[in-house]
Amino acid sequence: MKPFLLACVAAIVIAAAAVVLLNRVQEPVQQAFATTGVRL
Repeated sequence: MKPFLLACVAAIVIAAAAVVLLNRVQEPVQQAFATTGVRL
């Protein structure tokens, strides 16, 4: 039971780190497609 709980905690920590990393790396759609020919 202990390895299973440890695996669950590890998965949650990895997922949270991925969310933080992707929020810093990716730019919002308004900035990514900010050209004169695009209307959002």
